[in-house]
Amino acid sequence: MGIVIENEFTVAAAPDDVYQLLTDVERVAPCIPGAEVLGRRDDGSYDAKATVKMGPMSLTYKGTAEITESDPVARTAVLKAKGADQKGQGTAQALMSMAVEPDGDGSRVKMSSDILVSGRVAQMGRGIMENVATRMIGEMAKALEATLQTGETVRAETPGMGAVLGSIFRRKDD
Repeated sequence: MGIVIENEFTVAAAPDDVYQLLTDVERVAPCIPGAEVLGRRDDGSYDAKATVKMGPMSLTYKGTAEITESDPVARTAVLKAKGADQKGQGTAQALMSMAVEPDGDGSRVKMSSDILVSGRVAQMGRGIMENVATRMIGEMAKALEATLQTGETVRAETPGMGAVLGSIFRRKDD
């Protein structure tokens, strides 16, 4: 199943600072719920692990992440990530394009994620995947802002399943 998820959020920090953090894989990983960098490879990519909760499932993917395109002047970049579920239950690939632009005294970040999954998680509906992604992006935005404001790495909170399921059921009622 391949889907494109569009998200945007604001951060109370200068666009150049936000862009610099977003393109530093080792610094931004803790800001993404469930993500962890395990080490840097000789080719500039990173060994990474991500744990994602989708409905009743919790999946841990192990693979690689790298910035494949970067334009500091335009403040745009592309991150490519791919991995296999550690229990052999499928694979995931993501191509995430991001753009940072001024927004008042802060920044607006626009993200487009093209996600391709196989295995058990592919059976989940698009709505559930979008809801989980939206919650994760929300937690990431909070952690990015806190990291930029404090100068210290702030780890994102993993959204609780009650909140994720609650938002899914609210969406169905709308």
